[in-house]
Amino acid sequence: MIKVNLLRDHASRGRKTYIQPSVSRTGLIFVAIALLVSGVMGAWTLILRHQVQTDNETRAKLQLEEARLEGLKKESEKFEKLKQLRESRIKAIETLQANQTGPVLLLNNVIQSIPRDGLLWLTSLTQNGNRIKIAGSTQQTEILPDFIANLMMCGMFQSVDLEMIESQKEASKFSLVCFTGNKDQAEFKNGH
Repeated sequence: MIKVNLLRDHASRGRKTYIQPSVSRTGLIFVAIALLVSGVMGAWTLILRHQVQTDNETRAKLQLEEARLEGLKKESEKFEKLKQLRESRIKAIETLQANQTGPVLLLNNVIQSIPRDGLLWLTSLTQNGNRIKIAGSTQQTEILPDFIANLMMCGMFQSVDLEMIESQKEASKFSLVCFTGNKDQAEFKNGH
């Protein structure tokens, strides 16, 4: 019969030797370098993520600014077109004004001679040679001397005389006779 002692053998009570792992300095240096590199890589990754996020926010702001500037550019182009249109209209008006002759120049001088602070309506203006008759009505007859003085100052007329004034209920009718003298229409065109 075979006997097996499952209990510990008291005879082998001595110390057992355990294998001690040996750590080399080179291994520790490699581990330290690996930890340092992984830490640097982790920090670098965080920095890059933050920089990407900042750049994305900056890009979004710049895109908004670009859209705003495009809108301003379109508005500026629209105003430039309006400016050119107005300048062309002003040029056309100035050209027409410079090319005024005879009747147009006469009407301009008469209209500019009307006093601004009174009510005066012109009903007719007729020209027969160097004689011009102006007829109209007013509610304030005291402005007629100012009108006559303004006509004389415009330089177109040699004399301006009140031909008739007729008082009525609502307004007074008047007529003036003006003489251009020896001046011909060519002189009026040149502004003399």
